Amino acid sequence: MAAIVVVVVAIAVAALVAIAWGWKFVAAPLIGALVWAWGTATLRSFRRGAHGVGTADEGDVSADAVPGTTLFWCEECGAELLVVAPGSGLPPRHCGARMHARTEI
Repeated sequence: MAAIVVVVVAIAVAALVAIAWGWKFVAAPLIGALVWAWGTATLRSFRRGAHGVGTADEGDVSADAVPGTTLFWCEECGAELLVVAPGSGLPPRHCGARMHARTEI
């Protein structure tokens, strides 16, 4: 109930400001708030890391377990990727899913 009253009062104040000084004084703070929210969300996602990439699971291929080259393949489309020097313990991604290490070459 209180939230509805706050929204109605905010709309009334916005309408009065728009009538008295123009819509630019109503639209500018709203656009500024949207830009601020988008910017902070973007910076927060940079701090978390890439989308959907977490730490290495127990079943993932690690750089210590596979010396040299490793062949990865995508289960969805069949794409293959030969990794000569693995950089992290995480397998690469393709088609939105992690690729699997191919044991037979």
